[in-house]
Amino acid sequence: MDIVVYGRDGTALTDMIRDTAAMQYRLLHFLTPESYDAYLAALRSSVPEIICIAVPGAAGMEAAIAAHELCPKASLVWFAEDAAFGAQSYRVDCRYFTAEPVNGAVVAEAIRHCCSVSGYADTEFQEVEV
Repeated sequence: MDIVVYGRDGTALTDMIRDTAAMQYRLLHFLTPESYDAYLAALRSSVPEIICIAVPGAAGMEAAIAAHELCPKASLVWFAEDAAFGAQSYRVDCRYFTAEPVNGAVVAEAIRHCCSVSGYADTEFQEVEV
């Protein structure tokens, strides 16, 4: 599963995604572009299933618009700092939008929304002792 993570503290965000129950048994490939140009190149050169954006302000909105235009089938997650962008999240078909601080629980909820679109809505993930 290809996942593009663009924005602040991409390494921490990729770790939180990897640690969610829904992602534990999947082969994950993360792309973490550091600039907007690299982000656009990543969207053009891959077919991501999930795109996570954690960029503040209008730059985050521009990143979400680009994701929607270049990868319309990808599940889009937008972590914004301003709830006023919530209305814009509908325009770009976000699977999950929040202005809350990003933490493990918020990321797990976002990934759950993305997986439900992919047909895993009724799947319960639980740890099994071996």
